[in-house]
Parts: sequence; C-alpha cells; structure tokens
Amino acid sequence: MVYLTFFKQEKYLHEKEHKEGLRLLEYAIKEEYGIEKLPKIEKGIHGKPYFIEGGPYFNISHTKGIAVCALGEIEVGIDVERIRGISESMEKKVLSKEEREWVSVQEREEAFIRLWTLKESYVKATGQGLTMNFSKISFQFLNNKKGGQILCNQKGYCFYQQKIGTDAYLALCLKATEIPEEMKKLHILF
Repeated sequence: MVYLTFFKQEKYLHEKEHKEGLRLLEYAIKEEYGIEKLPKIEKGIHGKPYFIEGGPYFNISHTKGIAVCALGEIEVGIDVERIRGISESMEKKVLSKEEREWVSVQEREEAFIRLWTLKESYVKATGQGLTMNFSKISFQFLNNKKGGQILCNQKGYCFYQQKIGTDAYLALCLKATEIPEEMKKLHILF
C-alpha cells in the first residue's frame, strides 16, 4: 500500500520531514498488519531501511511538505520530489542519451523530475541507493499520459508514477512483473 501525507512546513527541515515519514509508516503498518508499535529499523550497507526482526518491506520518501510510504510483501522503493530547476550538468550526469533527447522536447524540469523519481525509486527498491550510476538506468514512456506504460532497461522491476498536485511526482518501484491495482491507490492522510 502507498500512504501520503501533506504537512505545513515553514522552511525546509529534513529532520521534520523524516519524522513525518516515520509517523506515516507507523500508521500504515498498524492499518495493514495490525502492528501497534513500529518495529525497530536498521539500515543496509547503502542505507536501505528494513525491520530488524523481519516483516513487510517498506520505503519512505519526503520532500518539502510531502511524505510518502510504501509497504508490502515484496521489495519496494518509493520517491517523491517537487518540480524544480535543474542544471544541464545534472542532466548529463543522471540521464541516458535517449532520456536527454526526450527531456529536450518536454517541459524540461517536469520531465527531469519524472525520470529522477523513477530512478530513485529503483535504487531504493534494489538497496543500491545513490551508489549506482543513474545514467545507466534508462526509462521510456510508451504513453505519456497518466497510466501509460513505463519501460526500464533494468529487468525484474515494474514502475508506477503519479503527479501529486501541480508541482510534485511520486514514483513507485516493485520487484515484480506488474504493479497491483491496490498499490496505485494513494491513502492520503492530513
């Protein structure tokens, strides 16, 4: 399941966002599994969080005023980002040649964030984190509209993406062949 919350934030504070993500995880694990207290969390070698004593897979992401959490029985990665300005050097570092071509004929900042969230959801699902060269992960959109198929050159994972409001994107990655419909429904908490 995917849970999302919005919160008021006077200025960017990473610590507050992280706490909102953990609060969301605590709520989600109670709703989905009936677990009253958030289990102890450890981090893998590249920072991927997991429950020490086992249990469902989960992942958290946050950005200015938004926190999201994905929870399930298979490896999962999630990312949320607000659309913002991007430098050309960042594009060259992060995007494949084909993706740079696609971005050049789109709304540049929005297209970049769409690709970035997909890439980040993938490296979070695999546990590789920011150690992986993002330009080696390449995406293609078969239908640019909501619900269109997202192809990736990294096999064994599937993706879902949704625009949040007017200025943010959420991307979900699962180690599976398709995203279950229930994972596409956002549980929004305020």
